[in-house]
Amino acid sequence: MKKTIGILLAFAFCMMAAEFWQKPFMQWSDKDLTKMITDSPWAKSTSISMSFGGGGAPPPGPAPGGGGGARGGPQGGGDAAGFSGPSFNVVARWQTALPMREALVRLKFGAEADKSADAQKILADQERPYEIVLSGPLGPFLPGTPEQSAKALTAVTSLSSHRTGEIKPMQIDVSQPGKTMDVLFVFPRSMPFTVDDKEVEFSTKMGTSSLKYKFKLKDMVFNGKLEL
Repeated sequence: MKKTIGILLAFAFCMMAAEFWQKPFMQWSDKDLTKMITDSPWAKSTSISMSFGGGGAPPPGPAPGGGGGARGGPQGGGDAAGFSGPSFNVVARWQTALPMREALVRLKFGAEADKSADAQKILADQERPYEIVLSGPLGPFLPGTPEQSAKALTAVTSLSSHRTGEIKPMQIDVSQPGKTMDVLFVFPRSMPFTVDDKEVEFSTKMGTSSLKYKFKLKDMVFNGKLEL
């Protein structure tokens, strides 16, 4: 009897400890989908703040995106005598990872995500380069045209591990300005990362703020395979 109870307790503990992405993606709740794209092994958040040098007052009007809380992320740099505005969150998503693609097709196709031919095409695509999307109220940090912003970001962006060193982006696409913006960073798979690399860092710079996101590869194993 005691043995049976022990087995049942162990099973219950394992069920509670299991992450939601271990279930079929059509069973993920709305809360699960939000967590996958904002706070999961494949999505990391950090905060930045606008800074205004020279000790003057900030420009009139509210800060973009409101005041998101920092979660271990860097604050914007700048003149020490200047003004540092409210901080807000910027999320980096590893968009080519299968669980991230599953979340995105659920959000796009809803209940048809497991039936739509277009959704299945997205889920079956395994040969794309690494894609990381930076999402947030980035407009004030990206002056000029999207093409000019992409060119400037190329010089300050990299994906790296201790084994590979810095890998530069092969393509950057900046969305049109809006309340929130997405920036797509595409990196070659010519030197694929492995679990033995332990950690991969995505690094870029917005204005005076350096953004660094660390992804722990052992946590990104999905169905027995490293998903990036």
